[in-house]
Amino acid sequence: MVVTIEGLTKIMKKKAILSDVSLSISGVYGLLGPNGAGKTTLMRILAGLLDFNHGRVSLGDERISTGTRVRRVKDIGYLPQDFMIYPELTMYEVLEHIAVLQGEHPAACRPKIEEVIEQVNLSSHMNKKMRELSGGMRRRVGIAMLLLREPSILLFDEPTAGLDIRERVRFRNLLKRLGNDRTIVISSHLVEDIEFLCTKIGVLDRGAVLFEGSPDALKQKAAPYTYELDVPFGELDSIMATKEVVQIREEPSHVVVRVLSEEPLGRRVSPRLMDGYLALLKEAESHG
Repeated sequence: MVVTIEGLTKIMKKKAILSDVSLSISGVYGLLGPNGAGKTTLMRILAGLLDFNHGRVSLGDERISTGTRVRRVKDIGYLPQDFMIYPELTMYEVLEHIAVLQGEHPAACRPKIEEVIEQVNLSSHMNKKMRELSGGMRRRVGIAMLLLREPSILLFDEPTAGLDIRERVRFRNLLKRLGNDRTIVISSHLVEDIEFLCTKIGVLDRGAVLFEGSPDALKQKAAPYTYELDVPFGELDSIMATKEVVQIREEPSHVVVRVLSEEPLGRRVSPRLMDGYLALLKEAESHG
């Protein structure tokens, strides 16, 4: 399902949190931006938790106008960044409770619960209490809760924040599988999450859209500015104080420094998504 956002504005305490936001969301979509860019506000609007002041949101052929909330809750599943529910219940008991709240009969919902637990690869942990699960496991239980409703749109706000590397990889792989037959929106300030998962990207900064397009198109924002140079260990501090350093890689005899520079510096290299994202933010900052 395509989600179309047209001229959306959200004002809170007389301040525009989102300003004239227009995006076309489909497939596995990445919403990038620094903290405070308005990403969570936009996700909460799409989830039907906040209204908006101006603009329009369309879910497929249904349009939601100014001053109302997105209402097709069955079609949308939203997992916030901080997720913890019923710590003294087992995973199965939590999912059974949610299924009953959604109108299922307790005796009839077991096959569906077992199916969604298997989908998130937690079958061996079914009878553990929620407080006994790792952060990544709890988030996978959150996805299982969403899948009970079979939504066509899944919204994830900072889905891998705070997870260790192994949990992050497992979670990314799960989201990639879920994206085969659903629209997924992933809001994050971690570029590596977006790079691995998303086929289209929107970048927000201070409530406005800076970019929307493919990962390759975002990379090309940094094509004229991306360089690497070999730096003796003793000169690293000087380079970091004067240049826009993106990455540092140690070699046995020196340090390889990746920089964004408007003037030729070292050797030109192909840009990555992080380079394009930082170049975009830097350009926006220079324009005030």
